[in-house]
Amino acid sequence: MTGRNLKKFLYAVYPLAVLIYLAELISDAVRPGICLTAVLLLAGACIFLSGSFTLKTTEDRIFAGYLVYNILSGIWCLYYGIPVSVYIGEVSTTALPMVFYYAGRDCREEETGRLYLSYALAALLMGLIGVVLYIWAPRFYLDFSYEKLFISVADAPTSRVRMNSLVGSGALAAFTTYAVCVSAFFIRSGEGKKKAAGLFLIVPSVIFTFMANQRSAMFCVILTVIFFFFADYVFDRTASKKPLFIGSGCIAAAVAAVFFFARGVFEKFYARLISIPQGFSERSESWVAAVNDMKNIWLGGGLGSRGHRAALYQQYIVADGGLVKLYTEMGIIGTSLIIFLIFLVYKKAFRDIGALVPEIAVITCAILMSIGSNVLEIELCAPIVYFCLGRAVRVICEKSRSGS
Repeated sequence: MTGRNLKKFLYAVYPLAVLIYLAELISDAVRPGICLTAVLLLAGACIFLSGSFTLKTTEDRIFAGYLVYNILSGIWCLYYGIPVSVYIGEVSTTALPMVFYYAGRDCREEETGRLYLSYALAALLMGLIGVVLYIWAPRFYLDFSYEKLFISVADAPTSRVRMNSLVGSGALAAFTTYAVCVSAFFIRSGEGKKKAAGLFLIVPSVIFTFMANQRSAMFCVILTVIFFFFADYVFDRTASKKPLFIGSGCIAAAVAAVFFFARGVFEKFYARLISIPQGFSERSESWVAAVNDMKNIWLGGGLGSRGHRAALYQQYIVADGGLVKLYTEMGIIGTSLIIFLIFLVYKKAFRDIGALVPEIAVITCAILMSIGSNVLEIELCAPIVYFCLGRAVRVICEKSRSGS
């Protein structure tokens, strides 16, 4: 089997993930974490057997160093008293998705489009399932949601505060936010059918994100749509600006319609958005405590040492705050590696950001949501982030070689 054929399995990863979570709703015997880890392991094997691994660029070498650092950090994680089970669990949810960087480095334009399409359709399917369960709210789903800690009371009004679908509102919001981002790959295409597909993907993705009612995700979606307009207006000077004005008018009309005809919904989302600073203040105390409790600021505590799995072994964990969690686990050395890599990507991407709109949108949203949420340890959502990081490096290299 050729490398290209092996990579076809990547297109099935996210549809399979949705089916796994749906199977969990049907049967208690299904363990979605184990099943999804098995899928990602198989995907990782396909990535490496297809010859996607590379150390050609500075960015590749930095990322490889960061990945190895994450894995080696298990040594001091165990040294500081964290059980191996905690470390292994974190490897499966945090380190394993990182191999998708190499898929992004190796995927050509057509292959990238197929993967983005499979991802976005999977996100829409997860959202549609969520809408049905949100409206229907059957007893078996209420019991399921309560058991999974999605809701605090097993009744319909509580389940409708946020749309949880099969994975919880936090994971769903990140899932659909990234779908909004990758839709730009199709919207910015010169082909009419692809643009139509992009619009078909972005509209429900925005709706589902708001129904999940997560502050950071709603903010990121608004910022992403603004970024799309900005990229078109500033960097694509040859394109007609008519679609921008039409799109802006449609968005303004939609907001006005919600404001006048569904004032309660408008006020609900508005209240959530303006409470973002409050969310920081609510978490800051635990962040400071976790940082002050670090045993080694240079090495960090090791992968998983401050995650939810370590709650029985650490006095202070970082349940909500991916960037703080990263620093407390990876220390100055590991954190510096990933910061330097992202700095290089942003710096080089700025030269031709119009060619990297979906990738920069995904990476930026992941960073912003990681301020208050641990989205990079959500096994369902993390692979697409690293794929986009690798894809961004690939496009930057191609532009550099072509001299554009």
